[in-house]
Amino acid sequence: MVALAGCSGQATGGGSGSASASDIKLAGVMANATDPYWISVMCGADAQAKKSGVALKWYTTPTTSTDSMTQAFNSATLTNPDGLFLTPFQATQFSTQVSQLMGKGVPVVTSTPLDPATQYTDIPLATDGSNFVDEFMKILPDGGGSMVALGGITGIPVLDATWKPLEEAVQNQRSDITVLPTEYTNFEVTKTTQIVSGLLLAHPDLSVIIASTGPEGQGAAAAVQQAGKAGKVKIWAYDAVPAEVDALKSGVITVLAAKPAKRMGEKLVNELVDAVKANPGKKAVKPLSPSLDPLPLTIITKDNIDSPEAQAAMYKSPCDN
Repeated sequence: MVALAGCSGQATGGGSGSASASDIKLAGVMANATDPYWISVMCGADAQAKKSGVALKWYTTPTTSTDSMTQAFNSATLTNPDGLFLTPFQATQFSTQVSQLMGKGVPVVTSTPLDPATQYTDIPLATDGSNFVDEFMKILPDGGGSMVALGGITGIPVLDATWKPLEEAVQNQRSDITVLPTEYTNFEVTKTTQIVSGLLLAHPDLSVIIASTGPEGQGAAAAVQQAGKAGKVKIWAYDAVPAEVDALKSGVITVLAAKPAKRMGEKLVNELVDAVKANPGKKAVKPLSPSLDPLPLTIITKDNIDSPEAQAAMYKSPCDN
């Protein structure tokens, strides 16, 4: 089922060719919409849409299944939006449909690049693990052991890039640490907890976990705590959902690399509004060139958790704006 959500009001009309902000109608297609990260993205987008005077309606689904995403996408496009935001969880998802919308003069902004890249632009984040190798290597234990990376689903190059450079650094610099095969969790907290619990039993020397998103961070922390290995197993986790922040405070998670969720929401609205205003005649939209600069992440540890920067980077649910 497709759920509708939005704090920015209802739109009237669509495809009118007007470049006036009050006439602009945006739609957002959001998968995995119960995740605090994506809730924070929507919060940032809703606030920016209200500030800009445009209408924004969300078409959400709690899962990443292709069927539910397709239903949400179709529902959104039936409203004839002037611009659309999309969270594809596979690079090849919706490339054809997005190309068709772009041909009709509707700019489409995505959370990650499509393949082929038919979107107007994506909102890049500086999540590449190569940016954090130095910080990551500092948390590795002296006694060696084994390490595992927890992914969401396969086929998301941007997500793979969060942990692959860290794995490579360990393989090149720490021969005493064995890198185990990547585990994929489908972005499910319970499934992650079960997987990590099994790994802790099968590999008693497991000493390092990389969690690529919030659900993996939450699930890994729960499993490590249940096994009585808090502090003994180092967890490098992306995102900063409330449960992860609590785990960081209690010493179960070692480091959080928080993606700028609210900033991403603000940015996607700004890019769509600018594109719509620049194209009142609704000519075919071409991909933006050059691409946008990546938004930076915030590294959060127990030492800086109370800093204004760290507090601002934490995800809020419900919206606090």
